Amino acid sequence: MIPKRFVTEYPERCMQMLEILEPHARKRQLVGSFALMVASSIFVIPYERMKKPHPLGGVGSEPELYQAIKRIQRQKFLESEIWGCTPSGEWRMSRILTNPNHTNSWKDKNGSHPMAEMAENTIHDRCLEAVVRVIRNALAHGSVVYLDRDGRERPGAEVQFLAFLSRYEESEGQRAISETYRLVTTTEETFLSFVKAWATWLNEFPADDRLFAAAAE
Repeated sequence: MIPKRFVTEYPERCMQMLEILEPHARKRQLVGSFALMVASSIFVIPYERMKKPHPLGGVGSEPELYQAIKRIQRQKFLESEIWGCTPSGEWRMSRILTNPNHTNSWKDKNGSHPMAEMAENTIHDRCLEAVVRVIRNALAHGSVVYLDRDGRERPGAEVQFLAFLSRYEESEGQRAISETYRLVTTTEETFLSFVKAWATWLNEFPADDRLFAAAAE
């Protein structure tokens, strides 16, 4: 059945499938991969569709939801209303100044490995848009790395963290000078909780039947 409100009904349908498939993913110890798969559906697609320039969404189709997304973008990530409560789990955000392909050699601006206990972590000061942008770019461009409990990519080790990377330099001039990356990391479970919280928040917005009636005229 074609959804009446794509940006909310689509995530809701994905949540229904998530409830069916999650037990199987857990049984096979694929929580991290499962979380990334559902994130591309529940998180990225509605988020992109609600951007103002998008031909299939934006303020004209869902003004209340569009304004709400604009509002939460400025909220601190860990204090955002999307959570519904204080989020649990571990989140980190920093910047990698070394080759992103070699996790053992990752260094932040202070020369520490970004997953080290005393390394810089700016997540508490970051707004939702800053964190979401890194996650979105990482999912869109495949810049996701599985890390073990020590924050390293060791084949065969159990996945403990998901790392999302997004190029720091945006203009051609900046890219010609250096290559560094914004980094957001969290556990498999916490990331899955974030995706579920996002879908739940989207579904809190009631449909405005007047808009759909006007669109049908």
